[in-house]
Amino acid sequence: MAKPKPNLAGLLDNIPEAPPLATRQTRQRLHGEVATERTVLVGANLPPVYARNLAFLHAETGRSKKQLLREALDMLFTSKGGAGIKF
Repeated sequence: MAKPKPNLAGLLDNIPEAPPLATRQTRQRLHGEVATERTVLVGANLPPVYARNLAFLHAETGRSKKQLLREALDMLFTSKGGAGIKF
């Protein structure tokens, strides 16, 4: 004789509701950033050593990775004569 199947109807009743996803405003409050200007994503696929070194700088300085990358790009643009970018 076949084994009876368990009743699964009430299994989902005891699962807690998931917290809401973070909104842009929530992320900004958590990271101490306030978007006062329009932004776009700038990215690149680089070897893992870049991510590791950036994480070390973040830990050592307490500055966000975004701040560190922005400073690095600003230094690059300045050294190349601005490359047509207005600061």
